[in-house]
Amino acid sequence: MDILKQLETKLQALVQQRNGLREEVARLKQEKEPLDQELHDLRRRLEDLQGEKAALVKERDEVRGQVEGILRLLEELS
Repeated sequence: MDILKQLETKLQALVQQRNGLREEVARLKQEKEPLDQELHDLRRRLEDLQGEKAALVKERDEVRGQVEGILRLLEELS
């Protein structure tokens, strides 16, 4: 009977540990939700900024081409 008592005590301890772990998982999931949203927002912002950067690089290259053309014309005039 002593063995049964030990097993019962051990089982109760394991059940309590399991319940504690389930509560911790639930808490961590709740804490994670705002972080997931923030990550999503940051990724979207990164995509927007990358698009803006690509547009600015394209515009810079166009301006560079125009400036080079103007410089060529000035060289031809002198």
